Amino acid sequence: MRDKPVRAGIYARISDDREGHGLGVSRQEADCRKLAESRGWTVTATYVDNDVSATSRRKRPEYERMLDAIQAGDISAVICWDVDRLTRRPAELEVFIGLAERYGVHLASVGGEIDLATPQGRLTARIKGSVARHEAEQLQRRIKRKVEELAADGKIANGGPRPFGYRRIYVGEGNRRKIVRDDIEPAEAAIVRECADRALAGDSLRSIVGDLNTRGVPTSTGGVWTQQALRWMLRSGRIAGLREHKDVVVGKAVWPAIITEDQHKLLRTLLDAKERPPGSRVRLHYLTGFVYCSDCGERGIKMAVVPQHGKLKYRCPPKQEGGCNGRIIGLADLVGMVDAYMVGRLSDPQTLRDLAAREAAEDIRAAELLDRIEADERRLMLLTADMEDGDEDELPEVLVTVRKVRRRLRDAREEYARLSGSPEVARFDLPDLAVRWKELHIDTKRMLLRMFVDRITVGPARRGLAKFDPDRVDIVPRKATS
Repeated sequence: MRDKPVRAGIYARISDDREGHGLGVSRQEADCRKLAESRGWTVTATYVDNDVSATSRRKRPEYERMLDAIQAGDISAVICWDVDRLTRRPAELEVFIGLAERYGVHLASVGGEIDLATPQGRLTARIKGSVARHEAEQLQRRIKRKVEELAADGKIANGGPRPFGYRRIYVGEGNRRKIVRDDIEPAEAAIVRECADRALAGDSLRSIVGDLNTRGVPTSTGGVWTQQALRWMLRSGRIAGLREHKDVVVGKAVWPAIITEDQHKLLRTLLDAKERPPGSRVRLHYLTGFVYCSDCGERGIKMAVVPQHGKLKYRCPPKQEGGCNGRIIGLADLVGMVDAYMVGRLSDPQTLRDLAAREAAEDIRAAELLDRIEADERRLMLLTADMEDGDEDELPEVLVTVRKVRRRLRDAREEYARLSGSPEVARFDLPDLAVRWKELHIDTKRMLLRMFVDRITVGPARRGLAKFDPDRVDIVPRKATS
């Protein structure tokens, strides 16, 4: 009786194919076919996992397909270049040995004879599997040490997505191509600088993210921005030309910087100090939005926070942004002065009576605004219908009216938002807030500041006076709504 023909499947795998040409697995397949021919086996299937590790727990599609073929009886033998091509994990090898015993599968290896039908052959396979696991662990140790060495030298580790603000230069092709260097991408670098300046000036991460997504600015992977992604980018040393390892700056990097080291230190300090749960509002300075230059404030130009010699200061914006770029004052000094003002107002017994009278007036105004908003919303609905059904000659006139109503709605909603944001006085123990002022949350401070202060105006510095001059500062109280 003639022996039943052996239907063999070749399994080839290589972990790292940086060029993406598949030359390593092609060589394995050629050697396996020679072995099949010498044994008189017929190769009926080939399973190739190119550029796939056998150490991780990630699924290997072709390996899984080969196991299915064994269980279906489609193949009765497996040929591989060596056992470590099948797997480098002993637990996974035991699963393969169990299938081979159950279905009578032969295993042939170019690297040496392995007979899974005998105890000695299974022992050989297990020894080879253990050796392969040891080699994989040694490789991981060497890779870890190499990453530490790259970090110490400020070099790029070959992995991860392209960092926003940089253009990545590669050699080779495929998913495992080698990174040569990172160059600055001018358009994205401008966005990085803008975000850093806005964060240092006190803008919330939520508002910056909302603006980026509204403008259609994608991340480096083409996705939308999140507060977590923006925070990670702004606090990273990478954008300051610094190399980090395990979230610690270890030295200068080989790639160019987008922002200064001083800016990086301030950003990391401020963002770490104000870290809050995902989705919450992040503010850095409670005075931002209230501080004006005495020369430019009448035009609505607000002073912004900027780093200077390692300290934060409020400065009037440059001329191209409508400011004078000549007014500057220390942030810490100004905060100290306003803190004292707020504690004094909260401690004053007359404050509660003033607020109660003002709130009654604001309740009337809020009701008027709600009526106006509802009327304008109904008007806008009718105008929209007119635009859909009206005469083409009338469209320009209708469009002008729509713009006017929308502007009116926007202004009314903004005013109503300001009024409705005023707290009910009865809910607050103002003297207690005065005592606890330093520990209050920044959003609470801003809310209370809006209750008492319309704006903070900064005048010119006196020539030759280096220390903080409180006479430069005018804290303008908020007036009652009439």
